[in-house]
Amino acid sequence: MRRPGITGKLVFYSLCILVALGMGVTLYSVNQLRDLRYQDTVRRVEAQTLNWIEANSERIILLLEVPSKDKPEEKRQIEYLANLGDLATKEWIAYVILMDSNGQLRAATPIPDGLVYYGPTAEVQGSKSRVMEMVDAKRLHYFELATPVLVSGTGMNPDLGAMFEIPATSRALGEVRIGVDRKQFESHLAVLIRRTIQLSAALVLLAIVASVLFSRRMVKPITLLARVATQIAHGELSTRASHGLELKDEVGDLVRNFNQMADRLESLHTGLEEKVRERTQQLEEANRKLQDLNKLKSDFVSTVSHELRTPLTSIKAFAEILLDARSPNPGTQRRYLEIINKESDRLTRLIAEMLDLTKIESGTLDWQMSCTDLGDIIRQSEELLVPQAKEKGIELEIAELQPHAVMADSDRLQQVVNNLVGNAIKFCPEGGRVQVCMERASTSGPGNAIEGEYVRVVVCDNGPGIPLEEHEKIFERFYQGAKRSSVGAGAGLGLTICRAIISHHQGEIWVDSAPGQGSRFSFTLPRRHLTGAEFLTQQAGR
Repeated sequence: MRRPGITGKLVFYSLCILVALGMGVTLYSVNQLRDLRYQDTVRRVEAQTLNWIEANSERIILLLEVPSKDKPEEKRQIEYLANLGDLATKEWIAYVILMDSNGQLRAATPIPDGLVYYGPTAEVQGSKSRVMEMVDAKRLHYFELATPVLVSGTGMNPDLGAMFEIPATSRALGEVRIGVDRKQFESHLAVLIRRTIQLSAALVLLAIVASVLFSRRMVKPITLLARVATQIAHGELSTRASHGLELKDEVGDLVRNFNQMADRLESLHTGLEEKVRERTQQLEEANRKLQDLNKLKSDFVSTVSHELRTPLTSIKAFAEILLDARSPNPGTQRRYLEIINKESDRLTRLIAEMLDLTKIESGTLDWQMSCTDLGDIIRQSEELLVPQAKEKGIELEIAELQPHAVMADSDRLQQVVNNLVGNAIKFCPEGGRVQVCMERASTSGPGNAIEGEYVRVVVCDNGPGIPLEEHEKIFERFYQGAKRSSVGAGAGLGLTICRAIISHHQGEIWVDSAPGQGSRFSFTLPRRHLTGAEFLTQQAGR
């Protein structure tokens, strides 16, 4: 069974309150109406009686003062019975009795059979009449008003006595007893009570209708609000409450505050989803990097093992040959020892390059940054590499170098220049040519293309060139491509270290090459404007 909603409960409780209130008001109104009607009836009947007494005062006094034993009394009594009948014809009056001061009946209209005293009834304030309740043989009830017939002690009319200011006392010659039919009074009162009840019922019904309309007006926004809350709970965060926004009461405040809460919830949910999406992407990226690192680790271990095994195998093999030979030829012995020395140098370089790359990538390398002239670094590399170029008959051409100040670790930049020029000499055929030049640039390079003041160093050779698909791979660790040929070749870490060093200095390094067209390696570094003191210090160093 479905439980009643808030509208039903509110209407039910309002109905109970209104019905109870209506019944209470109706009962109170009926009692008040009954009392007012009773007092009005008593006063009206009393007024009619007093008017009748005043109009017939002389005859009434004469009739009451004549002893009852006198013969003429019967004639006068009969005469006044007609007057009593006139009084009995008034509204609600059932009978009229005229009694003297001794309680003897002097005149009366027809009296109900078996009329006896039933009990007292409520007095009416300001009334001179006694009011009592009577009942007849048929159990019909009457209100009986006993109004005294007063006469002045001077024997004059009370009004005349008051006019002449003659002191006198009033005395009662008798009383007029008027019977009011209570049934007729109750029937007339019932009409008024019925109308009062109908009016109260109409007011209660009107209040119930107003209560229902008010309840629906107040509860409808709350019901729709609950429906919207359910939709939001099921994930429809864009749903908003539209009914009740125009209200200026607490319900309207509730609807508006609910929509604000929903907006905030949707914003937080969107932000949370965005963060979850970002974190998911980061985790996916981290997972890919981890997989790449895992693959790189495997490749690294495999390559390092191979790179270490090759020189060690050569060293061990030639050492065993020398140990096994009983009388080795001095020339052969020298040649074997040179191979052993060369492979040892290669092994030493490999270990040193691996250590440098590890420190750079882990951020533990101690950089010695200072303001230096890039042209000086290129000249130092020229002095170191000229003998190697002459040995292969290669022309090493260094263009005229203008001073270009950079903030850098000069030893590491020396390592970059030596590696690029050394590779160009190594892969350039005999009788070839290697050119080195330096120039200004307005961007960092083709990769990031950051605008600014840069200096660009270019190393060109007329060697075999590099295929386009290998332009990025040659900067990966241990990648040698088709260039690896003989004992003494590098381990494939030089260009990787060069890129790491240039990246640390906020520059770029790249290659432009094609098979059979030679290679053009370039790198950029941010220029620095020298202060006067730095310029003097640099000139003094030269």
